[in-house]
Amino acid sequence: MTKIKIGVLGVSNHLIKRIILPLKQTYNCEIYGIASRSPEKADELAKKFHINKKYDSYSELLSDEEIDAVYIPLPNHLHLKWIKEAAQHGKHILCEKPLTLNAEEAKEAEEYARLNKVVLCEAFMYKYHPLWIHAQNLIKTSQLGKIMYIRTSFAYNNPNPENIRNIKEYGGGALMDIGCYAISAARFLTSKEPIRVISLMQENKTSKTDILTSGILDFDGIHSSFTVSTLSEPNQTVEIVATAGSIKIHVPFNTYVDTKSSITVSSPQGTREIEFDICDQYGLMFEAFSEKVKNNDIENNSLLDTLNNMKVIDAIFKSAKSNSWEMV
Repeated sequence: MTKIKIGVLGVSNHLIKRIILPLKQTYNCEIYGIASRSPEKADELAKKFHINKKYDSYSELLSDEEIDAVYIPLPNHLHLKWIKEAAQHGKHILCEKPLTLNAEEAKEAEEYARLNKVVLCEAFMYKYHPLWIHAQNLIKTSQLGKIMYIRTSFAYNNPNPENIRNIKEYGGGALMDIGCYAISAARFLTSKEPIRVISLMQENKTSKTDILTSGILDFDGIHSSFTVSTLSEPNQTVEIVATAGSIKIHVPFNTYVDTKSSITVSSPQGTREIEFDICDQYGLMFEAFSEKVKNNDIENNSLLDTLNNMKVIDAIFKSAKSNSWEMV
């Protein structure tokens, strides 16, 4: 079976820690080439992980006709530029979240993909993990009654001012980096869109990035609240409370790849732990993306979910400034 040949733009810690090994084990695709602004980095990574080709620039990689698709793990402010470049070269694209800096840019990215007839996907890997699919199905089939509210906490402690997550012009800050997960997860679980939001944001006085952000999303009968931080004890949890039970997702986003994962489900019949086999959500995401590419699934490649998530993020930022509810 011919595998989709993927070129990677940039050598990032995220790529090394979470992407390279899963891609080595996928059936439908492979890392075929790596490009970096530092040729030495690309050369080192290619040798270490036996990647076929290395390139001295992103443009050189995009010009290689053997490359079918690209994965973009670059800083947020570079996403739109290289989405457009990749699309113009006819490359299908899987880009890290958030896809762009705002909803307006997301629309522009979608338009470029449509005009150039390429698949464009946002890398929200959690949606492919069986535990999330199971939780969503429990809600869809009303196993626990009507969902009432969702609480999400997600934080890490990274005070390094030179880290891209702490540089405002790079699209850094808690909301963009991890708040996007909290928003996406609530929309994923409810299969609904919030009508309005309100938020409270604390900024770093020097970097101006948000280091502590809380928000409430009003889903017209369902409330979703979240708190995210870049300067707190590392933690992550999602709790869904319904009229006849609840679900707690213990490690919702950075699930382990070498041990089973689980969720706790409580109902009038009792509390149970549901375990899921060891899997790698990043590998599952790349498999799904590659299927779209192989099938040239352009017509069904809607970016509506991405656009709607960015609209909520935009409204959260707006609410932090207005100190009031903002419509989405």
